[in-house]
Amino acid sequence: MRKIVLLLLSIFILSCSRDNDDNKRTCSSILLLRVDYMTYNFEGGNEQFINSKITDSDTIPITVNYKAPGDFGNIALYYQPTNDLLFDGSIIWMGTGTIKYPKTFKSAGSYPLLDNPIDKPDDSRFNSIFGKPPSDYSLIWNSVGKLKIVSDYLKSNKKIGLFLYTPSVGIGNPYEWDWFVFMNK
Repeated sequence: MRKIVLLLLSIFILSCSRDNDDNKRTCSSILLLRVDYMTYNFEGGNEQFINSKITDSDTIPITVNYKAPGDFGNIALYYQPTNDLLFDGSIIWMGTGTIKYPKTFKSAGSYPLLDNPIDKPDDSRFNSIFGKPPSDYSLIWNSVGKLKIVSDYLKSNKKIGLFLYTPSVGIGNPYEWDWFVFMNK
């Protein structure tokens, strides 16, 4: 089993190579970091690799498919131009939806920390993917600015996407809500 996993990982790494024509990587990676809406505690993350050239745009090319909850709704986020699914979650009026994709998140404790946290980038580096942006970016940034992986992704100079997932609406319970920080390299 271990050999199969190593073989598949090797194949993927080799497929994410440099394109000889324009010397760009032919794959992109998206990092989703989950931060609790009420406490601003970092809860975990998910890194996805997409077999597509990195775009020259400074924003992460994400399209949103939103179905407002009459009783049941949904929100799905896709990476363009490949249409790869990045996030999919149900929304329930007077109930609680669930995250359907990604299925798993690495635990917060599995992310190496920096000795010194990264200063919050200028507010112009943040981009609201869907819904109203937070009134203060620093509360979210303080949760993830100490992660080594964030330092690696910041080097791409792309904007940092923010998305508030609210699985419960109507009377909704904000203790069930999460901010998602999207980074691309």
